[in-house]
Amino acid sequence: MIEILTLTTETCLVVKFSGKVTGNEYQTFIDALNERLKTRDRISLVVVLTDFEFHGDWDAARKDIKFGFGEYKHILRAALVGDQKWIKWFADAIGPFTKTEEKQFPEGQLTEAFNWACP
Repeated sequence: MIEILTLTTETCLVVKFSGKVTGNEYQTFIDALNERLKTRDRISLVVVLTDFEFHGDWDAARKDIKFGFGEYKHILRAALVGDQKWIKWFADAIGPFTKTEEKQFPEGQLTEAFNWACP
């Protein structure tokens, strides 16, 4: 499931990924992102990951890969909130290959993540 959180602003998209994500749900995320990119070149992103099972279906996986090679270049800062070990590994691994600043925050630190990513 993907939920656009109320902290979202015109310059910062705040989303929660939980459980299995379908392609239709992932499209909701992409649409919200593209709506913000209509009026600016770069935005910030805060992603809360709660019991998230990466790639619940093939359509979601395809859209995620497309996002990673496309729209992600428009992300100024990405805050990843959650305690799964792969989150920090992902942020550290992808950092050298993007112009995006990535940072991992422990579960429960949504406010801190928002304040870092969306000053």
